[in-house]
Amino acid sequence: MEKNIYESKSIRALIVTFSIPAILSLAVEIMTSVVDTVFAGHLGAASVNALTAMGLLSPVLSIFTAFQALYAVSTAILIARHLNNKEERNGYFSTGVLFTILVSLAVSILSFWGMDNILHLLGAEREVFDLAKKYLQIQLVSNIFSAMGYTLTSCIRAFGYPKMEMVITTLAVGVNIVANAILAFGFQMGFTGLALGTLVSEIICMLLAVCWILKKGFFLSFRHLHCTTLCCRAWELFRLGFVQTVIQALAGCTGFFVNNSLMLHATLNHVAIWNIVQKIYILLLMPIVGITQGIQTIIAYYSGHKQETKKQKTIRLTIFYTVLYGCICTVLVFLFGNKILSIFGSSDAILAQSTAVLKIIFLTFPVVGIFYTILTLLEVTEHEIKAVILTLLRQVFLLLPLVYLLPNLLPQLKNAVFWAVPVSDLLILFLAIIMKAIALKNSKKCCRPLP
Repeated sequence: MEKNIYESKSIRALIVTFSIPAILSLAVEIMTSVVDTVFAGHLGAASVNALTAMGLLSPVLSIFTAFQALYAVSTAILIARHLNNKEERNGYFSTGVLFTILVSLAVSILSFWGMDNILHLLGAEREVFDLAKKYLQIQLVSNIFSAMGYTLTSCIRAFGYPKMEMVITTLAVGVNIVANAILAFGFQMGFTGLALGTLVSEIICMLLAVCWILKKGFFLSFRHLHCTTLCCRAWELFRLGFVQTVIQALAGCTGFFVNNSLMLHATLNHVAIWNIVQKIYILLLMPIVGITQGIQTIIAYYSGHKQETKKQKTIRLTIFYTVLYGCICTVLVFLFGNKILSIFGSSDAILAQSTAVLKIIFLTFPVVGIFYTILTLLEVTEHEIKAVILTLLRQVFLLLPLVYLLPNLLPQLKNAVFWAVPVSDLLILFLAIIMKAIALKNSKKCCRPLP
């Protein structure tokens, strides 16, 4: 019998094979936002208002992405876990696609009903409010296609075709760039053109994925799904995807509180600065998240087939690669940060302040990969609650208080709000080391022979 991809390739090759498409898949999500930010910075007199509007909307868009991950990530994990069981594999696939559609529709409809209240809550006013509303209206439609594209491309990777996922996502990013240029500048649609360009790219991504899946015969009819089995599978998918959703949703909530603190202790221009810096941070974070998401299906396969040694080696290599990458990125940011920021255009004053902020939040970037690897391991090995606790500690109980406390406790510290990021990263790493040491000590006690 012919070996599948998990058995025919080495662990290093598997990590590369699965991580690159996962990174590019995530790049579709973030690049739409990054590309929009780059173009927004070149809208002339409207650029500062456009960047501010995008900064204020960033938490909402992060929450949209969080709900997209709810069934995308878990469906890919369970497809890989049951890869050799066609009935189970296809059942989880059909259920994941169905609930992706339902969740994305619900999120977009609810957001549309409360749009004005959401924008007022975010702090949008006057020209910024008008720009943000036009952009968000189009993003609510884009959210549905984006969710489908995310789930389908993740499943293509889990079926054992990571290269095809890479092709689809790369084409989608290219379409986004071209569509933005044509609509925003060619047709003089400005900020609205950027949102429409994103919508076009998400539709193309979804259609390409659907066409490939139909060609391969993986796309099943929902009519064969029994209610009881459907509910059981949907709950299992929800339980697995819940962690990833919480992580990304908390990131969105954190963005809201950072914006709020900036408006209290600084100016709206600082929201624009945070928007630019955050996009660079998230873009450079994508390889780390992509590697850890890429190994999800590898670890799920090894766990499902009782190959513990290979699973542990996968984890060790992932930590090594992510830490090495984090160190390289930090060095590059400190050496060439101002040149990277110049891509985003805008005024010289905003770019000068952005350089200092960028260096602050990248101080602890090398250790971020360890945190994401631990979360991935907990999620895939059915310790979701522990992963949620770690995430809550980092995003809620550490970062949020620091965002408000540091500017009040250290008013003389320049850019005090942004120092909350490296401080919280160091604290969560310290807590994770303590938790690991306690767990190791307890396991040794359990293994000690009775007298």
